[in-house]
Amino acid sequence: MVSSELIFGVIFFFQCAIGVVGNSLLLVLYVCISFKKPQQKKPIDLILAHLTLANMITLLTRGIPEIMFCFGMRYFLDDIASKTLMYIHRVSRGLSVCTTSLLSMFQALIISPNNSMLVSIKVRAPKYMVHYFLFFWVTNALIYITVIQSTEETKNETISRYRYVSHLFITRATRNDSELAGAFMFGMTLHDLIFHFLMCLSSIHMVLLLYRHSKQVQHIYSNSHSPRSFPEVKATQTILLLVTCFVLFYWLNNCMTLHLTFISEKHVELDTIATIFGGCFPALSPLLLIGSESRIPKLHCIPGKAQSSS
Repeated sequence: MVSSELIFGVIFFFQCAIGVVGNSLLLVLYVCISFKKPQQKKPIDLILAHLTLANMITLLTRGIPEIMFCFGMRYFLDDIASKTLMYIHRVSRGLSVCTTSLLSMFQALIISPNNSMLVSIKVRAPKYMVHYFLFFWVTNALIYITVIQSTEETKNETISRYRYVSHLFITRATRNDSELAGAFMFGMTLHDLIFHFLMCLSSIHMVLLLYRHSKQVQHIYSNSHSPRSFPEVKATQTILLLVTCFVLFYWLNNCMTLHLTFISEKHVELDTIATIFGGCFPALSPLLLIGSESRIPKLHCIPGKAQSSS
């Protein structure tokens, strides 16, 4: 009979492989377009490149340790390595939250009519993109600094001064543990809720704009007055799907993680499932983006077209 650890290991392997390959392909695409084909560059490319980078780091810093653990490699990290790995994972996960929210807001600005009250923000927003990223990096680095102080590799789960968090890492339980944990959870939750709120507002705005657009241009198939409508609508629909996917898997992972944090029993399989949910968005998001990316060369295998082109 196949063990659950082997099954989980295979799932993590394919999740990590698909996510890393997909995100790498997108990152290479955006870099090549930026340097070799600047005429095809879009304002949103920089946000997508930052998102793919954050997703790839998130997958690697959690997926590889999980794969090694599931295939029997125990206690392969020392204290410094475990602290560094968990800290980078948390920061990259926070960056994914911020960047997805920025992506949603920026697309909402792009499809907003030029006569709206958002036109001034629409013009100025691309100029401050690097500033947004710098703000995201600094805030996430500061919020998750407590991970360095509390995380250790799992050596002995029976030691009384430790509180169980996952089968890979544990946190030290001190006298002020509840206060520190409460402050950390409050800061992390407030940070994520702010960006989720902005994500929700921009998504509602995009849905309303798309609905209004569909009512106004029902004759689009026989009239070409709006040649940019189709690319903009397709990009907006992709980003809405991306945001929905992100929110779904984020809260599935978050709810299970919160449940595991505040119970004393060890549920290794439940923690592993929560980790799988946490890796679903970084793994699936490049597939959604690649499927809607018109700048990726498509392979045309229709014999008639192939003969005519030759």
